[in-house]
Amino acid sequence: MSRGWWIAVILVAVGVGLAVLVGVLGTRNEPSKSEAASSLCGSLTALDASVKTLTTIDTSTATMSDFQADVTAVQDDWNEVQSDAQAVQSAQMGSLDDAWNSFESAVKGIPGDSTVQDASTSVKQAADELQSSVESTMSSASCSSGSA
Repeated sequence: MSRGWWIAVILVAVGVGLAVLVGVLGTRNEPSKSEAASSLCGSLTALDASVKTLTTIDTSTATMSDFQADVTAVQDDWNEVQSDAQAVQSAQMGSLDDAWNSFESAVKGIPGDSTVQDASTSVKQAADELQSSVESTMSSASCSSGSA
């Protein structure tokens, strides 16, 4: 073989080697599919728990600050669900997104001078629908009850 042919072969081999190296290095920090699904199940479980806490608040003893803290916990858990769902291509989030939008609208519709009882009543139906949708999503994602 001529010298030019050997140079071409070496350049192709180096190029292929670099492509493989870039591919390996580019994916080494991505979670596996099972890790991503497990994370989603964990965040759905946390969201389910925070919605239950909100809907079972003792309106006779809780303050509006307590109520708002519970709402904030639900919102934080929702943010985590959204983040985790991005890594799970098969996640069916449509009905959960709709339930979230209804819940968020209900929360935004609470008048500033509401009592805990009034605020809780205002969001109860939307929160119940959110919780039902969370549980349905957990079931469709094959989350076990101990995935937290």
